[in-house]
Amino acid sequence: MKNYDLYLTGTVGGWGVSADYVKYVLDKKKDKPVDVAICSLGGYVNTGFEIYELFKNHGNVNVYFVGMSASAATFMAMGAKTVRMAKNALILIHNSMGFLLEYGDFNKEQIDELISRLKFQRDQLSTIDDVIAQTYADRNGKPVEEVKEKMKVAAWIKAQDAVDFGIVDEIFEAEKTEGATNIVTNNIIQDMGLPPLPEGFNTETGEDIPTTGIIQKAVNLLTGLIRNNPATKNSTNKMIKIFTAVMALLAIKDGFQPNEKGEITLTQDQMKAIDDQLKTQDEACKQAKTTIDSLKQKVKDLEADVNAKDEEIKNLKAAPGNENNGGEVVDSEGLTGAAELFNSIKNAL
Repeated sequence: MKNYDLYLTGTVGGWGVSADYVKYVLDKKKDKPVDVAICSLGGYVNTGFEIYELFKNHGNVNVYFVGMSASAATFMAMGAKTVRMAKNALILIHNSMGFLLEYGDFNKEQIDELISRLKFQRDQLSTIDDVIAQTYADRNGKPVEEVKEKMKVAAWIKAQDAVDFGIVDEIFEAEKTEGATNIVTNNIIQDMGLPPLPEGFNTETGEDIPTTGIIQKAVNLLTGLIRNNPATKNSTNKMIKIFTAVMALLAIKDGFQPNEKGEITLTQDQMKAIDDQLKTQDEACKQAKTTIDSLKQKVKDLEADVNAKDEEIKNLKAAPGNENNGGEVVDSEGLTGAAELFNSIKNAL
């Protein structure tokens, strides 16, 4: 089994696939070969380009595609000295995407403004696509326009096709592992908005026999992620609710306005408003915790009082002269009231 210096899996720009982490490992192995396994469905474009430069500057990075890799995870690998791909692996190159959140009632002037902003965002994505396409073209020596056509198709690419296209140098045999079937794989990746796998693709051998293989490592990981954070309408609705709450807090009616770089910035007053709201919520949480702790202490005190009363009752029952009272003792010191108060507070927690 091959040992890798880096195993990059998960979201590019997220935990485990950060540029800082990659730089840390590469710096420790300056002037030495570094073997990197990649199994990621992509992520943030800026992090992908940063890792691309880190690979290129190191000069002796060997990338091994295993499982399913897409988007930023593929073009960042173009900075490596050599790129190899497991026979049972798949990669995906496609045009860049941006998040859109526009809703509400608009008059014609507002619609014109919206069209203008969307056109600006569209042009920004086109610029990003140009740079990404050039990155692949620098690797395979093909015309940029030919690469753009491949990106536009946005279909999964088998190992041999990737070699023929020139973005992978050679194919290697990957170890066999147990995992889910292609049906599960397709369900997962389609839920995430990615194209389905090639029909009949063998995830173990890269041929047209439906079995399982190392690619399922990615499937198992993605299954866990999706169960916690499903990339479905529910996650989109949650995101919309968050944006709605932020816009309501900042009294924004027409949505956030991106700058010429496509970035969204906040004014100092807006940042202060958010900070003040966070402080208010934090103070409310602290007060609630103080109240809960106080109630818990009261429960403990009342529980101790009730236990003491129970002990007192036992002693009274055992005292001379109480043999014929049927075992009942009058609660002359408010035992019943204490018990009721204890139960009411306990139930309220």
